[in-house]
Amino acid sequence: MWLIRLIGVIVPRRLRADWRQEWEAELRYREMLLADWHKLGRRTKADLVRRSFGAFWDALLLQPRRLEDEMFQDLRYGARMLLNNPGFTFIAVLTLALGIGANAAMFTVFDALVLKPLPLKNPDRLVNLSGVDRSGGRHQLFSYLDYLDYRDHNTTFADLVAWNKAAVMPGDAQAGRDDISEGSGYIFGQIVSANYFNALGARMSLGRGFLPEEDQVPGTHPVIVLSHYYWERQFDSDPNIVGKSIRLQSEPFTVVGVTAPEFIGTTPDTPAFWVPLMMRDQIIPLHLAGNNERWRTEREADSFGLLGVLKPGTTAGQARAELSLIAQQLAQQYPGEDRKTGVVTKSGASFINLGAKQLPFIVPLLLAFVLVLLIACVNVTNLLLARAAIRQKEIGVRLALGASRLRVIRQLLTESVLISAIGGLAGLLAASWTLRVLYSILASRVPELPPFLNLELDYRIFGFTLLVVLTAGIAAGLVPALQASRPDLTSALKDQGSVLGLHLSQSRMRNGLIVTQLATSLMLLIGGGLLVRNLQSAQTIDVGFEAQNLLSVSVNLNTDSKQAAEQRGELRRLLAERLRSLPGIKSVSLAFRQPSSGQLSSTLITIPEQRSNGPLRANYNFVSSGYFETLKIPIVRGRGFNEQEVTSKAPVVVVSEATAEKFWPGQDAVGKHIGIAAGLGLHPDDDAAQRKTAVFSSYEIIGVARNTRSGWVWEKDDTYLYIPLVPESHFDNYLMVRATEDTQSTIAAVRDEAEAIDSRLSVVVRRTTDFQNDSMTPFRALALLSGVLGALALLLASIGLYGVMSFVVAQRTHEIGVRVALGAQASDVIWLFLKEGLRLTAFGIAVGTAGGIAVSRVLASVLVDLNPLDLLTFGVVSLFLAMVALLATYLPARRAMGLDPLIALRRE
Repeated sequence: MWLIRLIGVIVPRRLRADWRQEWEAELRYREMLLADWHKLGRRTKADLVRRSFGAFWDALLLQPRRLEDEMFQDLRYGARMLLNNPGFTFIAVLTLALGIGANAAMFTVFDALVLKPLPLKNPDRLVNLSGVDRSGGRHQLFSYLDYLDYRDHNTTFADLVAWNKAAVMPGDAQAGRDDISEGSGYIFGQIVSANYFNALGARMSLGRGFLPEEDQVPGTHPVIVLSHYYWERQFDSDPNIVGKSIRLQSEPFTVVGVTAPEFIGTTPDTPAFWVPLMMRDQIIPLHLAGNNERWRTEREADSFGLLGVLKPGTTAGQARAELSLIAQQLAQQYPGEDRKTGVVTKSGASFINLGAKQLPFIVPLLLAFVLVLLIACVNVTNLLLARAAIRQKEIGVRLALGASRLRVIRQLLTESVLISAIGGLAGLLAASWTLRVLYSILASRVPELPPFLNLELDYRIFGFTLLVVLTAGIAAGLVPALQASRPDLTSALKDQGSVLGLHLSQSRMRNGLIVTQLATSLMLLIGGGLLVRNLQSAQTIDVGFEAQNLLSVSVNLNTDSKQAAEQRGELRRLLAERLRSLPGIKSVSLAFRQPSSGQLSSTLITIPEQRSNGPLRANYNFVSSGYFETLKIPIVRGRGFNEQEVTSKAPVVVVSEATAEKFWPGQDAVGKHIGIAAGLGLHPDDDAAQRKTAVFSSYEIIGVARNTRSGWVWEKDDTYLYIPLVPESHFDNYLMVRATEDTQSTIAAVRDEAEAIDSRLSVVVRRTTDFQNDSMTPFRALALLSGVLGALALLLASIGLYGVMSFVVAQRTHEIGVRVALGAQASDVIWLFLKEGLRLTAFGIAVGTAGGIAVSRVLASVLVDLNPLDLLTFGVVSLFLAMVALLATYLPARRAMGLDPLIALRRE
């Protein structure tokens, strides 16, 4: 019987007597059986042993009835309390809805990009491959010949796909409107192996994918598959598009298929088209433009990413081991400085695979969202503390009648979790709807942005929101529940605690929470202010040249031979001559790299009169004689090139001011000599190879040019060399055109002249200001997101402070009536509350400023020419927070000013 009494402790009290009576009778019956144990059969003995443990299971099965009764009782009572206080409920729910909604929105995007599997066949079996060289360096791309070896000799992949991005300059399409837009003019697609669509399980809305024979002989099958979104946007959903010919890179391609709407590829930027690998010479990947003749003939010509589909039952580790063995065999068979000796794999099931490089950007963003949720929880905690003080008499009566402290805590936590659940549901729905609306607006305004994100709610989003709801509900309600469940019963039953408990100056915990939310809001506002100021600073950076009315013209002719490359260069020079004679064009020059496009090339250099441990590195650009005049780059010392020096290939160079100051500080660099590695452009970033074999030619410095920002707007050119562009250069050079005023008419004139020279010419004309505006996109996104988070944090802090002060004013009605009856003026009543708000705001600003300094250190890596401790940002943001906080304090205080003292005195 002692066992029944022990187990009965976990049985609900109202069921315990019946349960014990039943099981005591059961045990007496079993005692009779045990007395004749030796006479019982095996089956009876086994059944008796099994039933002897039934008391445990019976007690456990009764637990839901205990939880059901008490849980629903708590929920019903909590719901009634919330409905009876609509103002409190609205503020608390709104606060948590904003905090939880922001985090739900963040997680929805994170889920779509990182966690949610791609809408492909067997996405969990997709792996991306990267090569590893002897030094441990990672290489994302492989040569075509290596791809063939990996494909033909592995046993772990069902399919191995080769692919690369391509940007083409389109020609006239038989269906649809003019492909060349006013902005970029580029169409982004991919070159893929023939098994691409079958391996990924892509369905087709029209036509088919590629056939194996279309990917065997170079240049023989100019076929193309269009993505569904591009077919809709560019060709107006033409149902007869299959079989028609469109022109890309001045080359006709026959459309053989259109993908289904759900097929969006394996990268966030859904391609507009796909073409076979064997059309590689016509559709040149971005990073190999001008060097396309090497792609099939050299093992070192890394051109393609590899995506594998694992066989059923095969792991990524097995594939990695097998491919690494193949890589070692290839390294022995084809030795080279950068040969891959191993292969690593990572999942290809999602759009983005986060790595160590992304964490410095992701972690601060995640912390910002967490801080917003923290502010929301602190607000609700403050409201619940004020609410608990009002309910001290109710809680005291409960405890006096025998309720345990744990029972009271559970009731109060049930109410806070209920508030959090309602806020979480509202926040989740608002976040999902807001994301859809914002994305649809963005997609309509940015045609290049296809609707690839799957923002549908799934179990991960629901699970995350549920976790946040429970965490927020418990975090916000636990402290008020613990404090409210241990009142002074004597004062509580006399209803004396509510008045004393609501004086703001006497509640250290509540004051500390208010300071915390104000400080956290200030930290987020400082971060947002710094990023907004950073955007302003980046947009006003002096890049060292005049970008207004400056155009870059890229000229392409469908070529893959050296002779044709020479013809392309001649056509480019002919186009330059014709443009110089046009009205509205001030000057034309040529350059290997166009400014402000993020394109930089570097090479090894030596300084003859200086000793160093080895060759140094410097950025460079090949430019024609009129380049400095076209870009309006001042020559501060010496002079620029003349046409005779360019034609005669004179070994002269112009350096930037930063270069002169770095290598010849305090000296005049004009007349000095510098050694520049021969073979510029072949391996501009290969230090290891060039240090061993580089041959340096001596160049005389004839001029020093003003410092510029030639690559990205936010990066200063540490060193920069301007080298004469030799006439017979076969590189894909750009025409730099300086228009007088109307760039739109100049763009049209450039296209007309190109058409008149050779109908096969494709040109892309871009304003340099467009490059600069595009480069500001990350800064705009950071500034916008941080600004929204800062404003949300400020709103939450204001709501919390307003809500707490409203409850404080309401509870101190009797005190206010006494003060007014004794002659207090309205200004005295307002100042009574304002001085408390001022004190707390001052503490919050002090703590928040210290936290803001830490935030500024974290953001220092993304700030452009802006002091992380920008006094204007800190000062303006702090003043703004103080004004909002005082307004949130003043409004409830002003309401107290209008109280009738007679009514206030009768209230108690």
